[in-house]
Amino acid sequence: MNKLFLIISLLLAINVELKSQVNTSQVKKNVIYLEGAGIGGYGSINYERIIFNKKNVWICTRLGVVTYNLKDYVNKFNPDVIIPIAINGLYGANHKIEIGVGQTISNTVHPNYTNWQPKRITNLHANFTLGYRYQPDKAGFMFRCSYTPIIELYKLYRHWGGVSFGYAF
Repeated sequence: MNKLFLIISLLLAINVELKSQVNTSQVKKNVIYLEGAGIGGYGSINYERIIFNKKNVWICTRLGVVTYNLKDYVNKFNPDVIIPIAINGLYGANHKIEIGVGQTISNTVHPNYTNWQPKRITNLHANFTLGYRYQPDKAGFMFRCSYTPIIELYKLYRHWGGVSFGYAF
């Protein structure tokens, strides 16, 4: 009985964290935001997750979605969908420099010229991000402004930019 009590006491002592050792300023790893223009086209809703954080260097992944043209040319519900995906590197404290690269997937409806029925076409486009971001470590408001060029179909370079507002949690 004494040996069992001793083993349990040692295990509990090893796992106990003192209150003064707890880091109360944990970095919030999730962000949801609306982006006007940017890598999603004319606007998108995005989710971002920090996957690496060391001092003032962050790496995060991003996934967004936007839909437009809810009806196709024959007036049926058949929305075009754009999905921006990226990996971003951030450097700084509350005010950060942001650099990123990714893919924009577009799935749009076009006429099939043989039978004039709607058909979906999926294309990939490269995207880049270079900009400024305000995002404190704690939960709350996030703002970003960036230059976001897109290489459509990996052939046509388009200058583009975006502004985002969101919330870190």
